[in-house]
Amino acid sequence: MSAPARPVAHLRVGGVNVELRRSSKRRTVALRVGPGGAVLYAPTTVSAQRLERFLHEREGWLLGHLAAFARPARPALGAGSPLPLLGQTLTLESAPGLKAARREGDTLHADPARLHAQIEAWYSRAALQYFGPLVTELAGQLAGLQRQVTPLGALRLTRATGRWGSCTASGDIRLHWRLLLAPEAVARYVAAHEVAHLAQMNHSARYWNVLARLMPDYGVSRDWLREHGESLTLWD
Repeated sequence: MSAPARPVAHLRVGGVNVELRRSSKRRTVALRVGPGGAVLYAPTTVSAQRLERFLHEREGWLLGHLAAFARPARPALGAGSPLPLLGQTLTLESAPGLKAARREGDTLHADPARLHAQIEAWYSRAALQYFGPLVTELAGQLAGLQRQVTPLGALRLTRATGRWGSCTASGDIRLHWRLLLAPEAVARYVAAHEVAHLAQMNHSARYWNVLARLMPDYGVSRDWLREHGESLTLWD
């Protein structure tokens, strides 16, 4: 007679069950998401409380990826496609032979033979033009609020999957160009989030107090990004 099957262990975050698989041979914690759901792999020595914190820190990433697997395929870009830009909408128009995407009013012209590359390059340039003055403005506000602040370093763009921005100990800030697909308040929130790290290189209560002084209503944009962040893309 075969032994009864062992019950499957689960943790819950954001209303989603995450299957927990422990192994004495594992040395690290890893979260995997696929069409069938989410699985958390962990060593047997890691406590359930620590695993719950791990999941809550990645809740937005987890829910976004699960939503991506559930949604239908995104329509291919082409002439007439809408292009979000900080709460506004541009219209894509085909321009064969164009060397670089070019905006004219509410229209963005791009070569269909190099569509993705030209559109990403255009958004990247626009992101630097938008975030440059904004980050400088926020860093100036922060300096007026805090006595000890790391000087603002360089602003760069990131393409890191699952990460909208970062701030280094030397003051360099990286922001994702896809933030321009979000409403402007959301893009401003991520910029403020990273600038606040110039005062507190952590996510302690002091950090959130600093962020609240920079952007009192940051919670609205944070919640929007957690819920809709996975939709901020132009192609699958």
